[in-house]
Amino acid sequence: MIDQDKLRALVKQLYTTVNELEAMFPDRHFTPDGHMVGSLGECLVADAYNLDLKTASNKGYDAVTESGLEVEIKATQSNSVAFPGAAAAYDYH
Repeated sequence: MIDQDKLRALVKQLYTTVNELEAMFPDRHFTPDGHMVGSLGECLVADAYNLDLKTASNKGYDAVTESGLEVEIKATQSNSVAFPGAAAAYDYH
């Protein structure tokens, strides 16, 4: 289980650093993206849905459900983080 308070504090610290860097270098962007955002999304979703997270950059899927279904997780950056609660079940085949 992820320590939500610690994660929230770390992400807040990260964005504080980004804001400070952008203030220091106004013509440059330090937007957290790419692997970091993807990895955060994978960890949050795997925790919420009790998925077995596989090695980073695994070809074709990121995690496996308890029933063996392979799941690919995609995350993008916005103003907030949201996804359906763990009670929802999805099967897109």
